[in-house]
Amino acid sequence: AMGWAYREVPRVAPIEGQETIEGTTLGMSRTLLPDAEAAGAVVMSGCRVQQLLTSKRRVDGVIARRQRGDRSEVLRIRAAHVVVACGATETPALLRRSGIRTQVGNSLRTHPMLKVAARFPEPLGAAGGPLPLLQVKQFAPDITLGGAFFSHGHLAMMLSDNWEVARHLVEEADYFGTFYVAVKGNGKGFVRPSLVDPDLSTVRYELSSDDLKSLSVGLGRLSMLLLAGGAVELFPGIQGMAPIREPLEAVRWLDERLPKSRLSLTTVHMFSSCPAGERRERCAVNSFGRVHDYENLYVNDASILPDSPGVNPQATVMAMARRNAHALVDELELNRGADD
Repeated sequence: AMGWAYREVPRVAPIEGQETIEGTTLGMSRTLLPDAEAAGAVVMSGCRVQQLLTSKRRVDGVIARRQRGDRSEVLRIRAAHVVVACGATETPALLRRSGIRTQVGNSLRTHPMLKVAARFPEPLGAAGGPLPLLQVKQFAPDITLGGAFFSHGHLAMMLSDNWEVARHLVEEADYFGTFYVAVKGNGKGFVRPSLVDPDLSTVRYELSSDDLKSLSVGLGRLSMLLLAGGAVELFPGIQGMAPIREPLEAVRWLDERLPKSRLSLTTVHMFSSCPAGERRERCAVNSFGRVHDYENLYVNDASILPDSPGVNPQATVMAMARRNAHALVDELELNRGADD
């Protein structure tokens, strides 16, 4: 109806001999981990690394806590090489707990997302269904519009921003779908180990003026789209905001700015907290993930992305991880040949 560019986002990872359901995803526990174990890898579940054992320019291993039933044990694991891949929040927290702080945890980026619950005149049956596969790419990479996973709990959480006037709508959940505005994000955040609990991290992200503008424009465009698609009422995740029912109530946000302090934002993409590069005054690791000033310590996850990509970062993270893993293997084989 709007004439905007869109595309289907592939989410299914088929495995030979196994049936997949359209719109479902398969985790690493069903794909790469079985292959790794078959190749000789040892996977220790219920085990949390608490600190890296550093010695001058090397890491000798890790201190970990392992839960076995109702008993907890502390392990000291020796390693010739250590790769940290705990994600964009836990990797910098672990490094900083271990005394490794140069450009670590100072440059967190994310894709801020604003959710919208849309009520339609007919039942959608969205609860329990597969993930929506279509995204509007007309305004990418700054703004992406799409459908979100739906459950009764998600709907209640979204309506809670205006619970007194919207609580009765939970009983009409079958008539709802949930959608999102995702923006590229050029604000900046930080990650620090929690001062209260050694297993927790403190994460902060400050919206930039560009972030707020993109979220505002994105809400206007998503609202126009949903109204054109037949929605009768829209409930953005914004405290104190009245439902959007008419196009004129939507297009105002193409020019006006949303109230920053009343936004209930989410994100599923975080990165750039240990950026990769050769400029040590900006980067925590080199171009292949080795931590600057350490000979055998590597980071290989979303934290090494140098900036916000504006698209789902999964493929980028996997490509960089594979590239860096091959580079590490080549380095080890080269050193082994030199030793021989």
